[in-house]
Amino acid sequence: LCLMFVDESDHETLTAILGPVVAERNAMQESRLILSLGGLPRSFRFQFRGTGYDEKMVREMEGLEASGSTYICTLCDSTRAEASHNMVLHAITRSHQENLERYELWRTNPFSESADELRDRVKGVSAKPFMETQPTLDALHCDIGNATEFYKIFQDEIGEMHARSADSAPSREERRRWRAALDKQLRKKLKLKPVMRMNGNYARRLMTEEAVEVVCELVRLEERQQALRELMALYLQMKPVWRSTWPARECPDQLCRYSFNSQRFAELLSTTFKYRYDGKITNYLHKTLAHVPEIVERDGSIGAWASEGNESGNKLFRRFRKMNARQSKSFELEDVL
Repeated sequence: LCLMFVDESDHETLTAILGPVVAERNAMQESRLILSLGGLPRSFRFQFRGTGYDEKMVREMEGLEASGSTYICTLCDSTRAEASHNMVLHAITRSHQENLERYELWRTNPFSESADELRDRVKGVSAKPFMETQPTLDALHCDIGNATEFYKIFQDEIGEMHARSADSAPSREERRRWRAALDKQLRKKLKLKPVMRMNGNYARRLMTEEAVEVVCELVRLEERQQALRELMALYLQMKPVWRSTWPARECPDQLCRYSFNSQRFAELLSTTFKYRYDGKITNYLHKTLAHVPEIVERDGSIGAWASEGNESGNKLFRRFRKMNARQSKSFELEDVL
C-alpha cells in the first residue's frame, strides 16, 4: 500500500512533473511482485492511494471545476442548493473512471446539448482527469475549512446578523468592526493571535469549548449563546471520528452517535443559523455532515491519512518555491528545469 502526497502548483508544472510518475505507477499497478518468503514464492500487488489532498488539489487532479462551483462536492453530484436543503443524506458516487467518461461527454457533446444542459449532464467535470485520487476527505483541511466557517459564524453572531432582514446587508466597515472585536477578545482571553490565513494550529485552538465561552461574552442574547455552545459541543463530538487513526477502537461511542449528531448539527444550521445557510453551505461542512460515516465504514479511518506531514514537508521546499507558491510561471518553470 503506497500513500501518495502532492501539494499545489500550477497545472502545467504539476502535469509536467507528475505525468511520468503516473505512467510509471499505472505500470506498477498492472504488474505483480513475486518474493520468496520462507522458501515460498508470494505474489504482491501495488495499491496506490491518493490521499492527503486538499479540495483544490483533488479538483485539479480529477478535472472538476474550481471550489466555488455549483457542484460543491468531489465525492457526490450534489449542487450547493441541494446540499444545503438536505445536509446529511448523500452517498459517495464520483470515481476517477466516471470522471474520465464524463470528460469524454463534455469534450464530444454527443447529444448536441446547450452549455448548461451539458454541464448538468457531466456534473461539473470540465477538464481531463489527470490522476486518480482516493474519494475521501482530508482531516487537516476539514479542520481548517470548518474552523474558517466557525470564525465567520462568530463574527455574524457578534453583529447579530440573525436579527437583520435579508435585504439589509452589513457594510464592509461593520464587518471589519465585528472581526476586530472577535480578534481582540481571542487574543486577550486565549492568547490567540490573528492569522492572515487559517492554519491547522489556529483551527485546533479555535474549535474548543473554551473558545466558544470567550466568544459568548461578546454575544448579547442568552439564546444565541446557547445555540453557539450547542453547535460547538456537537462539532467536538463529531470531530474525533475523522481525526482518530482508528475510530472504531478509539472513539466507538462518537462513531455510533455520528449520524445523530450530524443530523442535529444540520438542524441547527437550517433553523437557528438560517440567515447564513439558506440555500448555501460550505464544501467542507457538506462533506463533514454527509460523507464521514461512509468513508469510515469503507476505509476504517480518515485521520490515519491526514496531510499534516505533507504540509510540514512543504516548508523544506520553500527555497524552490521562491518563498511564494503563486509567483510567476517563469520561477516555477525554472524549478522544473
